[in-house]
Amino acid sequence: MADAKEIEETAMIDRHMDQVFDWAKDNHEPIRDAIWNHEMEANDHDTMKTEAACEWMLKADSDKVKEYCEKNLKK
Repeated sequence: MADAKEIEETAMIDRHMDQVFDWAKDNHEPIRDAIWNHEMEANDHDTMKTEAACEWMLKADSDKVKEYCEKNLKK
């Protein structure tokens, strides 16, 4: 069973893009999915490479997730 710290760490990636970022209007996609989709595109849809590229987000704090999204997903 997940402890409180683990739940807190993953809470950001489970929120929808438009709940966290004002520039992501009407994007109801969870942040974890947006990051996954971005990495899938970057890795030629190679699931194994994408899985490795996304591991960091499971342990990242909110600031790191926000920083990644601002740099890579903001349009």
